[in-house]
Amino acid sequence: MLRHIVLVTFKPEATSEERAALRAAVEGFRDSVPEVRALECGDNVGKGPNHHDFAVVADFDDMAAFRRYIESDAHKAYVAGPAKAVARLAAIQHEI
Repeated sequence: MLRHIVLVTFKPEATSEERAALRAAVEGFRDSVPEVRALECGDNVGKGPNHHDFAVVADFDDMAAFRRYIESDAHKAYVAGPAKAVARLAAIQHEI
């Protein structure tokens, strides 16, 4: 199994609607991308200088499945649309 973790910091001008659209798009991966085995996401409830605003944890069978997810129409639409509200992100993939 492969775990994909993403930490998102929104642009300061990102609206609550844009943030909600990003979350809805991410949650939609569960149903629209068969390679996604499990997915959890949520808003940061802490505060700190190194904190991000939103996190995603998704599991895939292997790196090939993860690459298919990245190339999926759903992920491409996310990047072209809701992800425009992102100022920066950190991502990692690791074996579990």
